[in-house]
Amino acid sequence: MTRASNGSDKSTERREQILEAAAVALAEVGFENITTRRIAQKAGVNVATLHYHFGTKEALLAEAVRHALSRAVGVLRPAMAGAATPAEALAAGIDTAWVLAQERPGILRYHLAVRSFQDPEAKRQAAGIYAAYRRLVEEVAERHLAEGGALAPGVTPAGLAHYVVTAVDGILLQHLVTADEGAARSSLDILRRHALSLLQSGPAPAEE
Repeated sequence: MTRASNGSDKSTERREQILEAAAVALAEVGFENITTRRIAQKAGVNVATLHYHFGTKEALLAEAVRHALSRAVGVLRPAMAGAATPAEALAAGIDTAWVLAQERPGILRYHLAVRSFQDPEAKRQAAGIYAAYRRLVEEVAERHLAEGGALAPGVTPAGLAHYVVTAVDGILLQHLVTADEGAARSSLDILRRHALSLLQSGPAPAEE
C-alpha cells in the first residue's frame, strides 16, 4: 500500500468516525442543542479536525443525516433482499426497523422532521429519508407481483409502502415517548399481520 493510499484510507476512516459521532449526538440532543464541541468529544478529535473535513457545522450535520440514512438502508436492504419470499421480506423489514430503533434511541429522523417545519434543507433531507424507506417496501410489492402474486383490491405498491412506513414510524415515535416496549411490539405484530394480508396469491380479484 502506498503512503498516499494509506493516508486516504485514514482520512475516510476519520470522516466515518466523525459522522457516526455526529449522528449519535444528534439523536441524543437534537439539532437545536448540538455543538461542534460535543461532536468532537464523541469522535475523539478536536474541533479543528471537524472543520478540516466538513467546513461548517451545517455541512457536517447534513452529511451526518445522509450517513445515518445510508447505514439504516444498508441494514434494511440486505435483511429484506435475503428473504426467501416477498412476505418474509416485508416481515424482515418491519422487524429490522425495530432493531435499528433499539440500537439508536432518539431516532435521528424525528429530530429532522421537526426541524423541517422551519428549515427547507432539513425538509428536503427528511423527504429523502422517507422516500428511501418507502422504496424498500415498494420493491417488495413489485417482487410479489412479478412472482405472480397480487395485492389486495385498491392497494398499490406505492400505497402499501406509504402505509407500512407511516405505521412503523408512528409506532416507533410513540415508543420513544412512552418507553412501553410491550405495546410497541404488540402494535408491530398487528401491523405485520395486516401488511402481510395485503400480499395475496393469484391474480387480483376484479373490483365490482
